Amino acid sequence: MIIRTNSVAMKVSRWIGAVVLAFALLVTAAGLYVNRHISDGREKLERNVADQQLVQTLYAESQSVVSDLRAYLAFGRDEFLTQFMEKRKRLDAGLAEAAGHFDSRGYGETFADEWNAIRRSWSSYVQTSDTVIDLKKRGDMDEIANMSRTSTTSSVNDMAQHFGSILAGQSEAVDRLLEDNRKRTESLVWLSVLVVAGAAMMGWMLVRYLRRTVLAPVVEADTAVNRIAGGEYVEVTPSGRNDELGRLMRGIHFMSNELKRRHVALQETNKELTMQRDLLEAQNEEITAQQLEQQEMLLKLTDRERELELINTYQEKLTGFVEMKSFLHHSIAALLQALRQDAAVLVAPNPETGAYDVVYSYGYPPGALPSSYGELFGPGRRVLDEKQPIYRKRTLASDERGIHGGYDTALDQYYPLLDEHSQVIGLLLLTAYGACDTNDALLRQTKGLVRQFALAYLAQTTNEERRRQAYLLEELNEELSQERDGLQQQRDLVRRIIESIHEGMIMCDAAGRIVFSNRRMDELFGFDRFAASNIRDFCRHLEEFCPHKSQLCDFTEAVMSGSLDQLQERFTHVREDGREDHFELYVSSIADPIDNTRSFLFVFRDRTNEELADEAKNEFISIVSHELRTPLASVLGFMEILLNRDVPKEKQHKYMETIYKEANRLSNLINDFLDLQRMESGKQSYHMVPTDVSALVHDVAEQWHGKQGHRIELEAEPGLLVTADVDRLTQVMHNLISNAVKYSPGADKVAVSVRREGEDAVIEVRDSGLGIPDDAKEKLFNKFYRVDNSDRRQIGGTGLGLAIVKEIVDSHRGTLSFDSELGRGSTFRVRLKTYRVSGLGGKVVVLEDDDNLSKLIAVAFEKLQVPTVQIRSAEDAILSLREPGNRPPLLCIVDIQLEGAKSGWDFIAELLARPDCSHTPVIVSTVLEPPKHFLETDTEKYLRKPFTVDRLLELASGMLESRPDRSPPVVFPVQDEAAIASTLLEKGIRVADLKIKKDIIEVEVKKDD
Repeated sequence: MIIRTNSVAMKVSRWIGAVVLAFALLVTAAGLYVNRHISDGREKLERNVADQQLVQTLYAESQSVVSDLRAYLAFGRDEFLTQFMEKRKRLDAGLAEAAGHFDSRGYGETFADEWNAIRRSWSSYVQTSDTVIDLKKRGDMDEIANMSRTSTTSSVNDMAQHFGSILAGQSEAVDRLLEDNRKRTESLVWLSVLVVAGAAMMGWMLVRYLRRTVLAPVVEADTAVNRIAGGEYVEVTPSGRNDELGRLMRGIHFMSNELKRRHVALQETNKELTMQRDLLEAQNEEITAQQLEQQEMLLKLTDRERELELINTYQEKLTGFVEMKSFLHHSIAALLQALRQDAAVLVAPNPETGAYDVVYSYGYPPGALPSSYGELFGPGRRVLDEKQPIYRKRTLASDERGIHGGYDTALDQYYPLLDEHSQVIGLLLLTAYGACDTNDALLRQTKGLVRQFALAYLAQTTNEERRRQAYLLEELNEELSQERDGLQQQRDLVRRIIESIHEGMIMCDAAGRIVFSNRRMDELFGFDRFAASNIRDFCRHLEEFCPHKSQLCDFTEAVMSGSLDQLQERFTHVREDGREDHFELYVSSIADPIDNTRSFLFVFRDRTNEELADEAKNEFISIVSHELRTPLASVLGFMEILLNRDVPKEKQHKYMETIYKEANRLSNLINDFLDLQRMESGKQSYHMVPTDVSALVHDVAEQWHGKQGHRIELEAEPGLLVTADVDRLTQVMHNLISNAVKYSPGADKVAVSVRREGEDAVIEVRDSGLGIPDDAKEKLFNKFYRVDNSDRRQIGGTGLGLAIVKEIVDSHRGTLSFDSELGRGSTFRVRLKTYRVSGLGGKVVVLEDDDNLSKLIAVAFEKLQVPTVQIRSAEDAILSLREPGNRPPLLCIVDIQLEGAKSGWDFIAELLARPDCSHTPVIVSTVLEPPKHFLETDTEKYLRKPFTVDRLLELASGMLESRPDRSPPVVFPVQDEAAIASTLLEKGIRVADLKIKKDIIEVEVKKDD
């Protein structure tokens, strides 16, 4: 592409480029100037701030050194002395490094006196501190106090004063730098204004140039073009310019002259076209006549094509169908459409009954034709006998005349259906209503199509018979398959039953060959890895792993030889890992009545759990006997001393305290047994109420603080609420803290924490005691389980505490976990869901601790399309009322006796004391008698249990309708029965009975009226 140097675009580009370049140079120069000044100011400010932070750090370290020395002098602990020496060494290095840093920059000259004073004071303090430390070690505190008054305190104060002077000077330097930066920033505003003004001047010069050299010629060219487009011939003076605008003006001048010349040429051409149009109109008339002849021929060909299409469609409908009904429906419909007939009836002889069945009808309403004819008469009989079609015309009557009654006659065509041997297989009756065309061509066509239908019908009948036979064979096969599947299912069922049995089973024949074993044998003895196939070999294999002498093989041989009818033997089997499993073997003989042979069934029952249960029972008896007899022995011994000896009052009191402690210990042990029994049987009742778990843990921790020389360190997040039984959760905390104290004899601290983690409240009890061995962790929550070693045997206990804790936490739908390291201590962790406040606003509150009744009331209120909220305790409901932002409830149904310490009256008092809830309707639902001073009002009703749901809904509906925030109810006047009856009598109506109900009046009129 050739670029012309004198073009308008080039000129404009040069002007724009010059303006943009000038503006860019101006902005760049201003930016560099501003950036240099800002960078210098920021660098100076950063250096001064860093120096100030360094001085502040040194000052803070000097104060820390002084504090550590004073702490050592006050408490005498070696760790404070160690910290002092380390920090003093760091401060020496820091002062030296800071002095070198400031001197290298020439900065130290400003504060030379202060630095020297600080170094002198520090050196004096260091020397004095060594002397003070020696005096402390010798215990000469008076001399230390004297040195503090004379030298030590003054050195510390001097350092603090000089550090303050340096920091004040540095702050003044930083303030000066900030003031300089502010002044530079103000000067930048004026620089920006100058840059914008320069840019505006350059833009104005560019616009002025464009208007003069570009826009004026373009406007002139646009005016000329618009005049030419309006139909004028404009003479445009060519311009002497050599750029695009000059060429544009010359082009417009040439275009105007060329349009004028072409207009003259078009007028001459129009005359020639007019003559040609007249000639074409004459030729068009001849072509139109030819088209009419061709349309007539096309209509005839179209009719013939339609007939052929109908016949072809009919022939397609004769094949491809599986069922006879579908074949007749499609083929007869296509036949009637091809022959322009209206109805058809297919009749075929029934060889079983001798009658003639109506196989199919088309064009007749249901029930209009019988299902069969005993005999055929007239044309029907003749067609079957003569095997030739017969045509009959008949007069129509009633409904057969059509919807409009326009048909008077109908043409019935009887056609015989013949097979390939010209034997009659049926009769086809075709009917056409109204005027019918019966030319010979149509009759021949009908006869041929009916012949095709007969052959297709015969083939379909043959296929139908074959399909029926195939269906019968399929049913027989299905029955055989079902029987086979039934046998397979029974075999699989027996197999699954045997495989699901917990006992191992082996079946062998009379020779001892193993013919069957279940999967349980593989699990118990690894039978799938045993290579032998004889029961005697397997018994010898078991005897090899019995720790004691066993007679399994002898007894097995006796049963198989017939000496014993059956066998029941117990034995112990030692696994490869050393564990002992206990089994019981049953051997029975099974006789086969068919071939008179015997088989033997060996059943191995795993009784390891029973042995473990016996061991646990024995351990329980041992523990209980020890734990019960020990306090009983103490009680009986001291009681015997008090009864039989003359004991001083001081010892009597001491003995009674011991008796009380042992009796209390015995009571706690019995309570633990009973609590665990109730929990495991599901009879333990829990009163779940919103509980401040932080306060509860604090109260328990306070009770254990100082016991057995342990202090309880509590870290609790305040106001953490959970839904719990207060007594049971208190029992959990007592058990956990008690274990932490008992099992940390060498420690003096137990840490307890309460915190929130997401939606959970987490309670942790951490001790630094004996810890739990790895092999005991899985059994830790089992009843009566105690770790068996000498350290723990001295502590005592029944092994019930953690089992009870586990049951209580599970009943609260929480989790109990622990972490432990042997010799380092244990951490037990209880995780409970935090309490979530129920929303009461705009709902019916059902305060009821009976879940079934509460659900019944909620379902009943669904009829009123009113939302409900169900709450079990008054504490929960009161907390929901106090939740900020809660709107008042619509209605409250309150039971008096509830879970928790508070009753329904407490909730009602809280509700009515709130100004926004004082008019809330309340229904008291209880089995108790109403209090003496209780009076029902429009917003307070008393409903004794039991009550019906209808009564409750009636009462609730009335109270909801009469709420102050609802529209006022319609008030009906009191009705007078006598006045109503007299008024009706005046109208001629005598009243037999009159009943006034809630909002209607029922009147029974006498019979003679």
